[in-house]
Amino acid sequence: MAITKEAIIKASLDILNRDGISNLSMRALAKELNIKAASLYWHIKDKQDLYGLIAEHINQEITLPETIDDAKDALTTLALEIRRVLLKTRDAVDIFALSFPSTPSRIKAIKFMLATLTEYGVSDKNCLSAANIMNNYVLSFVADEIRAKHISEQFSPEEAKQFGLIFGEQYEMSLDFEQQFLYGLRVILTGLLVD
Repeated sequence: MAITKEAIIKASLDILNRDGISNLSMRALAKELNIKAASLYWHIKDKQDLYGLIAEHINQEITLPETIDDAKDALTTLALEIRRVLLKTRDAVDIFALSFPSTPSRIKAIKFMLATLTEYGVSDKNCLSAANIMNNYVLSFVADEIRAKHISEQFSPEEAKQFGLIFGEQYEMSLDFEQQFLYGLRVILTGLLVD
């Protein structure tokens, strides 16, 4: 049986979604593909190369806005799109964090973000930092969102209410993650214009 990069990616995603990143090893991947682990090294150098391959595949699902008519809207649309795609694959945040963004679709997305940040009014000297801030916000928010959803599934409504009372009744504990995400994004976009 000929092993293709597409087969490697599919098997890797199957392992990720079923067992998580901690169980994604070259040995597990070879077993999933029904081949010997040594055969994988003809197609991928190492685990780092595998992470890059998976990240590129996931990133290709991100649809970049067609134009930058309104830079703030384009940045918001892009952030929401990245969040949507990351939420589809278990441990996608870890895959992105553990891989270097040097593949074609990831470079294209970074260039789009840099151009949009420039259009938004971020100075050239701050553009890379601003893109990094945006990237880190999206990745960390999605990681927190996944954790919160997992934890909230373990509590009864009464336990969740008791947890909320710890901080005071005036603080509403909202599970509207998109609303929370957009609020944080608005704060960041406002702050990016500080020079």
